[in-house]
Amino acid sequence: MQDSLNKKQDIPSQVISSLSNNTMKHVKGLLLRKYREENHQFIVEGRKMVSEALSSGHTVDMLVFSETGAGRKAGEDGLRTDDAGTEEPASIPDPLLSVAMKKEIPCRITTDRIFKTISDTQTPQGVLAVVKEKEYNLEKVIGQTTGFLVLLDGVRDPGNLGAIVRTVDAAGGDGVILIHDCVDPYNPKAVRSTMGSVFRIPVFPCRDTAELIDKLIRFGYHIVTSHLNGSNIFKWQGGHARTALVIGSESHGVSQQMIDSADSLVKIPMAGGAESLNASVAAGILIYEIFRKGRKMDE
Repeated sequence: MQDSLNKKQDIPSQVISSLSNNTMKHVKGLLLRKYREENHQFIVEGRKMVSEALSSGHTVDMLVFSETGAGRKAGEDGLRTDDAGTEEPASIPDPLLSVAMKKEIPCRITTDRIFKTISDTQTPQGVLAVVKEKEYNLEKVIGQTTGFLVLLDGVRDPGNLGAIVRTVDAAGGDGVILIHDCVDPYNPKAVRSTMGSVFRIPVFPCRDTAELIDKLIRFGYHIVTSHLNGSNIFKWQGGHARTALVIGSESHGVSQQMIDSADSLVKIPMAGGAESLNASVAAGILIYEIFRKGRKMDE
């Protein structure tokens, strides 16, 4: 299947109308984690995210459009109407389609009905990209960063994972490393929740947590772990040259392995009646407080 996705093609003239089509079966399969891991590919949906993918350093293997998304769906008079109400020939291609063709990225057009079956959203925008997973070297990421990493320990909610990746990117962090059976970072909801940040900072799993801890220590990282018995983050001194922040899941918290490896245990004080915060909200507070105490941020 991979070979067929890499062939250079002109703007497609045919519309795929069956799910038995091998390309459509392949794209639909990428909604499943096991299939994504076997093929080292994932799906990006929506105009903004596809545009981000095309301008990133990631390899885009293919674009798929619905008829409407590609601007190929015509009315009875053979014309389509744009957002301003202007009628134009139905053959005028979508701008993303034009970009893809300039980059010699294979493109496919399918019926609106078929597109809905391969989409993970309730209201598809009519365009998706099949993107190759980017490989990251653990030691290179740890050694070449400017000093701030986030480790997600057993975070299972894709929306939380995506929101945390977006926050790390916004704050100027260097990457997000996943440990202890986190949700797949290429889960479609997780990818959408990053709002493009997945293309700007390294996000990847590390299956050998002991090796990760050893490398963090070797490169001089101060490991900060969120914990109910930790110190008040707002009273924590901070100011370390390199910091790795560990965030656990709401239900299980941080693993004992990361608690034992921590240089500092911190918590967010709760003045009200709430027992806990959403993992992504807690991460945002901790990330910005560590940044505030550790280094200046651009205004």
